[in-house]
Amino acid sequence: MNSQNGMATLAAVSGILIVIALFSVSVASSGLGDIKKAQNLVEDTRQRANAKAGLDCAIAVFEQKELNPKDADYSDSSFNECASVTTSSITIVGTESPWSLISSSGYAKYTALISGGGGTASAFKTSGSIVLEGGNRWIPAKGELVGKEGNTEIYECLAIIAGGDVTIDTGDSTAKFESQLLATNNEQCKEGFSTTVASNTIKTNDFEGDILDHQPGMNLFKEKFREDKSNWEKVKSGFDASLNTSGTTTIDNGNGTVTVKSNVELCGKEITEKRDGIVAQGSHNEGQLVTIWVDGDCNMADMASDSSNPVFIVVKDGVIAYHGALANFNGSIFQFNYERENFLDSWLEVSETTDENGDLVTTTSCTSGPMAFFCDLFDEPSSLGLELDNWKYLPFLFNGSFDTRGSYIVDVEKGTSKVFGAFTPGYDEKIDNPEFFPSQPKLVKASIHDF
Repeated sequence: MNSQNGMATLAAVSGILIVIALFSVSVASSGLGDIKKAQNLVEDTRQRANAKAGLDCAIAVFEQKELNPKDADYSDSSFNECASVTTSSITIVGTESPWSLISSSGYAKYTALISGGGGTASAFKTSGSIVLEGGNRWIPAKGELVGKEGNTEIYECLAIIAGGDVTIDTGDSTAKFESQLLATNNEQCKEGFSTTVASNTIKTNDFEGDILDHQPGMNLFKEKFREDKSNWEKVKSGFDASLNTSGTTTIDNGNGTVTVKSNVELCGKEITEKRDGIVAQGSHNEGQLVTIWVDGDCNMADMASDSSNPVFIVVKDGVIAYHGALANFNGSIFQFNYERENFLDSWLEVSETTDENGDLVTTTSCTSGPMAFFCDLFDEPSSLGLELDNWKYLPFLFNGSFDTRGSYIVDVEKGTSKVFGAFTPGYDEKIDNPEFFPSQPKLVKASIHDF
């Protein structure tokens, strides 16, 4: 009996020992597994940190050095210092916009997109402010492609980018403001990027994502031409033609009489004639942009251009004005001031006299010069009146009906562009970003992802 009890006790003890042994092996195995998992987690974290640090460094180098993957001398070696410090591999992948900037370390990878400029393009861009009065239907720039719904591509559209205020006043008619892509192109703006302003409404700086106000650090001249504004003569030297609107031109009427006209008044007509003459020479292939530089004020009357050879117009240190109907105009306008602080003398005549009491009297009237017509249109207090500040910083004044394809850029920081009437501008990237003006590639800030 004692022998049986001993065997039973031994068996029980042996069983317990076996359980303890198995538990010990299990605990040991589990511990080793946890250690391995911890090691993998540490390694994964290290690789991700290296890849992210490499991308952050590469982004800084890309922006500071203004690198362009399309430049002949571009090389991934530009990022060697970043790769060395962060033990990561950095490269730009792709032959055309958008490119992928990739930083990888082990299995970790961080990427960012570089765009050829579409993300900053818009139908109207100004470093100052803009006021739109009337019914407008805009075709915005497509901006960044953010997805697809069936065969329809979805974009973050951009209609207006301004360094100052954006005001839309649809007036008393049934007209409204709309910003949307053409439905026939299987393209549409992302929700929240397609502004509509109802009739009888005035709004300022309260729009969807396609209209941006108070954008900081706008350097539109350098963005467009990749040169500082002080190098405008170098940029001008590459244009097909140029004209200066100071002075007058005597026109032979062919009947023994002549007519003397201001070159400002003839500006739009001369642009058209120069453009047509260049095309007639056969020096430009169909679709190739004709570039014309204007020094001084410009009345755009009689300006015309078709899609066969669109025109790109630069106006330096001058106001731009148009009155009437401009239909099917294919071209872009870039306006900037360099030596001119304000534009008051283009619009108004201001004289100072002393009255019988010796007090200074300031008299203001519309100019008797070539822009008098535009001032006369809006010299009522209900519009622009004769307040000096309303005209001093007025670089761009359109009044009438406009149906255009291209873009408008006004690089006048203190300026307020004004449009009265039915303005229907349609952004066209083929006109805005041709090979003659390669846009500086930019990092798409919201495109950073890890894998």
